[in-house]
Amino acid sequence: KTPRLSRKVRFAIFGVITIIGVSIALYNAEISFPYKHTKTWNFDSYQNGTDPQGFAEMSTDKPGAWIVNSVSDAPSKPNVFEKVLQNDTSPTHLQVFPDSPTIDGGNMTLKFKIVPGEKGSSAGMLLRFIDAKHYFVLMADPVANRISLCKNTPDFLICSYEKQVTITAGQWHTMKAVVSSQGVAAFLDDQLVLRANDHNYASGQVGLWVKQDTGAYFDDFQLEY
Repeated sequence: KTPRLSRKVRFAIFGVITIIGVSIALYNAEISFPYKHTKTWNFDSYQNGTDPQGFAEMSTDKPGAWIVNSVSDAPSKPNVFEKVLQNDTSPTHLQVFPDSPTIDGGNMTLKFKIVPGEKGSSAGMLLRFIDAKHYFVLMADPVANRISLCKNTPDFLICSYEKQVTITAGQWHTMKAVVSSQGVAAFLDDQLVLRANDHNYASGQVGLWVKQDTGAYFDDFQLEY
């Protein structure tokens, strides 16, 4: 016969199993929502037609290139943030949020609408922005029907991760990036589209990115970190 465990030993084993179960439950809860802070930029508190205070100082463009605009189809009415169409030779336009924290991980969600220009048709969100030469950008292109995660260096914009998707020009979409020490997971309209195992630029700020003469509208940028 198999020797029967004493009551004391059984209670000890039960206690260990209970502690392990609770620890796993707490770990899973932490993983499912590990963020302690939330910031949201929906631009509704700013006056229509203005360049909000602080934003011009955090842009690679001259004041007036980015403005708050009231549009009828804004995801959260009344305002969106617009990159104004201008005839210039700038290859990219960057707008960092003035009060963006420097983070090493987080959950970023953005609603965007793209109107392709004659030269460019891409826009998206800045990730791990260090300066105008060192950052990641998660961009969408409705002409190429492609979403890309690219790393900007002093010499090149390197797009090592790309996925063919359906993006409709002139229509609002939702972009999401989950950033951690393991890399970046990218979502379009709640669908996981790519994963990137890239450890470059360990931390930085967040913001917006537009290519050349692309027309771009942004709303409801939410950061959980």
